Amino acid sequence: MSEKKGAGAAAATALVVASMVGTGVFTSLGFQLVDLTSGPQILFLWLLGGFIALCGALCYAEVAASLPKSGGEYHFLRSLYHPSLGFMAGMLSAIAGFAAPTAITALAFGKYFHECFPVLSVELSAVLVILLGTAAHAISTRTSARIQVGATALKLLLIVVFIVAAWVLPGKGDIRWAIDWTTDSRTIMQPAFAVALLFVFYSYTGWNAAVYGLEEWDDPQHTVRRALVGGTLLVALLYVGLNASFLHAAPVEDMKGVVQVGHVASVSLFGQGAARVVAGLFAVGLFASVSALLWAGPRVLGAMGKNMQALRMFAPRKDVPHLSLIFQAALALILVAAVGFRTLIEATQVGLTLCTSLVVAGCMVLRKRMPDLDRPVKVPLYPLPPLIFLTMAAFVIVRTAIVDFEALGDGQPKPTLIGMGAVLGLVLLWFPLKRLRQ
Repeated sequence: MSEKKGAGAAAATALVVASMVGTGVFTSLGFQLVDLTSGPQILFLWLLGGFIALCGALCYAEVAASLPKSGGEYHFLRSLYHPSLGFMAGMLSAIAGFAAPTAITALAFGKYFHECFPVLSVELSAVLVILLGTAAHAISTRTSARIQVGATALKLLLIVVFIVAAWVLPGKGDIRWAIDWTTDSRTIMQPAFAVALLFVFYSYTGWNAAVYGLEEWDDPQHTVRRALVGGTLLVALLYVGLNASFLHAAPVEDMKGVVQVGHVASVSLFGQGAARVVAGLFAVGLFASVSALLWAGPRVLGAMGKNMQALRMFAPRKDVPHLSLIFQAALALILVAAVGFRTLIEATQVGLTLCTSLVVAGCMVLRKRMPDLDRPVKVPLYPLPPLIFLTMAAFVIVRTAIVDFEALGDGQPKPTLIGMGAVLGLVLLWFPLKRLRQ
């Protein structure tokens, strides 16, 4: 019988769900409606994103069971390929995978909280929720688990209540629901669909959250598999229901290009007064997402601190990596005031998709390199899940890069190129750091 390590499957699944159900689903639809024109296109987009995330989750579960140490992509890539790729993934996770999403989610919290309490600005609300989450997770792993389970349960309850209300009350949605095979299939093959799918990838980011503190779970190998697969399936169901509810509730023109689509849908359903209360409830739900990021993220730098002399100060002395937690919170506070919302999402997602793709490919590498390795967890229908994930990830990155290359010279930031440049730069940075250490 395995020794209890402080948190089990419920906490791990809560961490996965809260990491996913955050900014993306409450903000992406407004950007998607700029190019997508029907309900079937939108719902197919979210179903496809869920299927791809599930394929990735199955592969991660096998890799995590075969290489059971905390650190996520940092640990996996340094073990599977080369320490430079592990360093790149670790730094990218710490900055783009957690600090930036913490800032993005806190800003989304601020937008909804501001609708409820206009006296508090968006930025001030974002700062307050980051500080509150940091203080909560600085206590202990057990405290983090309790906070996460409670906040996630409340978030799921609020989402289910909103979905039910959206379909019980008369909605004002005017999007086309009938399938037009010619129009819909043509739209799906356009580069704009790949860009929209990048936002969906961002919304599903977090399906791998349980692997970052892998050594903190009870029975980690099987706990991680249950959390990754169960959490991803639950979130996919919620995403489809929530986006269908938004489209049923409000006219397309009211939501197009808008960040806080949940508030727009609430105004359309309940009226301005009641919508302020609903916006406050959405903000409470987003606290669970900020909390999840502040729990999982510091474990990456903590794991790096155990292996790299240059980052030794981030190694945890007890169960909580306090300095890593403070670093992530501080960087998130800087990003709250520094970067545009949409650019931040796109730039971070390209690099993260590359890292997760390398881990998924690592599932195949391990099978080939160490066929006799003990595998407590295996990918079903292998090799289909890794091939599907890698194909779709390549499609999204290449099509999004094409959009950026075609727009060179217009003076606007190019998130895909920024993301790829960050990946290459961090890989190359490892080599002079190694020489300095020697």
